[in-house]
Amino acid sequence: MITLNKKLVNELDTPFHSYLLFSNLASNLLSQSKMFAMSLSFNSIDYVEHPDIKIIESENLNTLGVDDIRDVINKDNLSPIEGKYKVVIFPPVKSLTEEASNALLKTIEEPSSSSIFLILSSGKFWSHARDDSENMILSTIKSRCRTIFLETENEIKYDFSSSDFEKFLNGNYYDLKLNKADFDELLDSVKSLEQINSSDSKRIKDTQILINTTNNFISGFDEDMTINATSLLVESLSYLASTLLIQEDLNNSNYEFALKIETAMQEISAGMRPQIVLSNLMLTTGTHG
Repeated sequence: MITLNKKLVNELDTPFHSYLLFSNLASNLLSQSKMFAMSLSFNSIDYVEHPDIKIIESENLNTLGVDDIRDVINKDNLSPIEGKYKVVIFPPVKSLTEEASNALLKTIEEPSSSSIFLILSSGKFWSHARDDSENMILSTIKSRCRTIFLETENEIKYDFSSSDFEKFLNGNYYDLKLNKADFDELLDSVKSLEQINSSDSKRIKDTQILINTTNNFISGFDEDMTINATSLLVESLSYLASTLLIQEDLNNSNYEFALKIETAMQEISAGMRPQIVLSNLMLTTGTHG
């Protein structure tokens, strides 16, 4: 049975008006924030949909825009209907645009005694989760939030097993339903990138496999899913980099390759074409292994 994190339990008596909650798994953040919100408003950890617990939604798969923020502040009002507080949750799989961040900043600069904001952010690498998560939030917002890192009990081994890879992806995309055949093909593609050698044609082939498999894997999902091909590709690379970083005999070659993967993830997330980014990654990487 999942229980409320002790760090959040300690906040219940004298809660702050806004929190930055981060972890290395999005699903852990969301489940904990729901329990925290229910505990604050209704003294219960059993989550039920209620107007006093608002999870921000957006038509955009990857971001929350300024209109999404204004809708909550202006249309929904920040006064609770039945609960002790109106709790607003910003999900971890969607980043705030600059305009949205500024709109949110104006609100938390003049906090209401009846509303609490929970801003969730999950890191890209298990070993850098704390720094990565914090860097995704404007410093002006961070300075006005109480920051709490939530350790997760979900043990990811990064051993390239199907069960481990599925656990990792489901941890970051909590509503992802996996087709085993396509899922195994995707995992094989990630494995192939770990086996990179000095052959340029081999690197390009591995890149093509991963991108094509990801696109094929995603094609069967409904448009309203909170995941798309680009996001899945980035998370697959995150898993690959993590397998390198946890090695006890981590050498400079593996570490440098992991850093290059991280750069590629950032470039893809920023809108660069994955085909170009990953081809450059493979072509500029020396013999790996």
